[in-house]
Amino acid sequence: MKFYNIIANNLIYKIAKRQFFISKTFSILFFFLFQLYALYSQNHPLTDSTKSDDKNSSYNKIENLLKLDEEKSNTLFKENKISRERAELFDAISKNIQKADLTLKTGIDYKGFTSELDYVIKLKKTAIDGIIKNKNDFQTLRNITVTSIMLKELQTRVEIQLTKIKKNRTELSEIQSVIDSLSIKKSLFTLPKDSLRKSLYYERYSQMNTDVDLLNKRFKDALDSISKLQIIGSQFKYDLQSDIIETDNIRKNEFQNLLHSDGEIFKTNTGNTTFKEAFFYSVTKVVIILLFFITNHFNAIILMLLAALCLIIYLFFLRSKFIKEGIHKNVNFSKQIFIHPVSCGILISFTIFNFLFIFPPFAFTSIIWFISMVALTIVNKEHFCKKENFVWRIYVVLILSGLYDNNILIHSVAEVFLILFIASASTIFSIYNLKKSKEILNPFFKYSLIVMIICEIGSILFILFDENYNLGKLLMINGIITILMYYLFTNTYRLIVDILKYSNFLKESNEGKPQELNEFETIYYGPIINVLFVAGWLISIVKNSYFFHAILDPIISFFNEPRTIGDINYSYQSIIVFFFIITTSVLIAKIVSFLTSSSSNSFNANRKNRFGSWILLIQIAIFSIGISLAFISSGIPVDRLTIIISALGVGIGFGLQTLVNNLVSGLIIAFEKPVNINDTIEIGGQTVTMKSIGIRSSVVATFDGADVIIPNGDLLSQHLTNWTLSNNKKRTDITIGVAYGTNLEEAKTILEEILKNHSLVLENPVPIIWFKDFNTSAIDIVIKFWVSHINFANDVKSDLIILIDKTFRENNIEIPFPQQDIHIIKKENKESEKE
Repeated sequence: MKFYNIIANNLIYKIAKRQFFISKTFSILFFFLFQLYALYSQNHPLTDSTKSDDKNSSYNKIENLLKLDEEKSNTLFKENKISRERAELFDAISKNIQKADLTLKTGIDYKGFTSELDYVIKLKKTAIDGIIKNKNDFQTLRNITVTSIMLKELQTRVEIQLTKIKKNRTELSEIQSVIDSLSIKKSLFTLPKDSLRKSLYYERYSQMNTDVDLLNKRFKDALDSISKLQIIGSQFKYDLQSDIIETDNIRKNEFQNLLHSDGEIFKTNTGNTTFKEAFFYSVTKVVIILLFFITNHFNAIILMLLAALCLIIYLFFLRSKFIKEGIHKNVNFSKQIFIHPVSCGILISFTIFNFLFIFPPFAFTSIIWFISMVALTIVNKEHFCKKENFVWRIYVVLILSGLYDNNILIHSVAEVFLILFIASASTIFSIYNLKKSKEILNPFFKYSLIVMIICEIGSILFILFDENYNLGKLLMINGIITILMYYLFTNTYRLIVDILKYSNFLKESNEGKPQELNEFETIYYGPIINVLFVAGWLISIVKNSYFFHAILDPIISFFNEPRTIGDINYSYQSIIVFFFIITTSVLIAKIVSFLTSSSSNSFNANRKNRFGSWILLIQIAIFSIGISLAFISSGIPVDRLTIIISALGVGIGFGLQTLVNNLVSGLIIAFEKPVNINDTIEIGGQTVTMKSIGIRSSVVATFDGADVIIPNGDLLSQHLTNWTLSNNKKRTDITIGVAYGTNLEEAKTILEEILKNHSLVLENPVPIIWFKDFNTSAIDIVIKFWVSHINFANDVKSDLIILIDKTFRENNIEIPFPQQDIHIIKKENKESEKE
């Protein structure tokens, strides 16, 4: 993009300046001569024909001048338009050059990718050593399994780096494409008419062109480097995939030959690995795979920790509510969720989330189980009896020994004896529990002990008589896992049931349906729970097996496979994620509403709900965040929301006006707060208590015990009386009558004394006693007094009526019945006879 045949800049400038001066001089001279000619024509008029010709000639000249002006204006408009386009193009190119410069400086970490790749290559050599290269004469299933998982984690790490590099390449290519498209715009190659402006424009264009040329060179170097890194990374990824396939084939063969003898496992040869060497080799490999797994699944681990934290916070809130309700001391059954909320939250979340990690290394699973066992020990410190505590502690030692042994990856004679010791100790102790610990035996524990004994005896037999190291070790660890799963599953289920029961108790209490806490003590194990326990146990013992991977891999691929409908890309996994997040947000909103509600059993007259209608805003915020996260996490383009909004607009036009009115009214109630939860209001001629404020409708409770659902629009459209909006006080009046002749001052003194002595009648404002009317049967007295809360008004009024009646009787003050005088007039006899 260069201009040719343009004179040097200084010469162009001088010539342009000279031409401008000459053209200006001629313009002034022409204007002066034209004015002289016009003056001469006015002073020397011509004949009529001449005048007519001159007039026509003048019109023609004016018309020609107008045409010239029109052409001149159009030309000027086009030049200005092109000038603006050039300025905008220069600005756009300059911004994109700056953006590209920043991207090239900060966006690509060539050195980091290269060092990461070198590190991964080194770890790959460590992983396949003894399995694919330098094959050991004696292969162990644990070492092959760990190698397979390690290679897959390395592949994930490489894919993450390749994704970053691809993203950088795409970003650079897009910027380059934008700059190239701007650089070929026609406006850049259209010169200004003015010579001086031509020179200035050419200077700016030349500078821009130089910057673009330099940037293109940098782009080329960067893209070439990225391509080189992609080729190296893709080649290494291919090598990893080949090693994974080969490792899985070896693993498959070992599982198929699992019943075959492994040879002389008790014989110590010169070339055999010692227990110390096996230990340090295993530690090195396990630590590497553990670090890689944590790095590659960091988000999932954070999610597990957040779930534990949320559950702990919930348990603290639940305990606080029970203490505030004053029923915490009345609970007679399990209170572990209140005594140890942190340990309970960790135990529940870690036990459940452990099943959500797909193909974790056994070292990671061991850490999760170890933390869960510590939490379980703390939780059951008071719950277990002395015998149960003793049994659990012995099993903890055996379980930790089994987990430790299962993380040793290569064979040694010392380890074989360790396996035999763990299996023998587990068998003996389990048989002892079956015979001597019948008081703590339940069906699940009994069956778990039987399965454990079978596995451990099988382990001993296969090692001693068949010298089958792999199968013996597999049976030993599966027996250990069986008893561990019994403790984790049963205690986790018990704690979850306790949480649900305590929460349900408070919910029923909030709704005015009190229940007996002791009714919740029994924990029922239904068929579904039994099936879940067995399924969880099976998954735990086969999770790292080849056949489990072979079954689960196609299922995972099916759910992760990208699909297309029109121009929308999706997968079944994204749909599940979408609905999971929506469901979670709804659940969180309900939990927040539950935790901020107050119980009707612990009513405090002077305390209003701290959150009130703000709960609605919190719920709306949770729903909004949940929907946004659902769209983002599932990969659904956010611009699709416009389609939903458009469809909603059409729906509103066709009949959803009432629904939208209620939704908007809910927002108005939340912000304006004309009513609050636990407020006493009067609507439709009925006095009710505000129970909850929802997004579409609200629930009020009548004093007859009924719950009435009122759309939010009706709350705002009707005349609503809120007795407790600003305060809870209420003024009540009593009207009585005393007989004529009563000492009114004495009656007033008695009434004042009665009001003063009642504890619930407020002294400020001062009660009022008015003598109202001389009625037909009595002198009417009106008593007006205040109570601290509207809920006390009827009770206080009833008490005062009883006291007034009693005190008036004692002081001989009559409260008369309604009286009427009847006069009978006798008529004369004659008139009566006539009638």
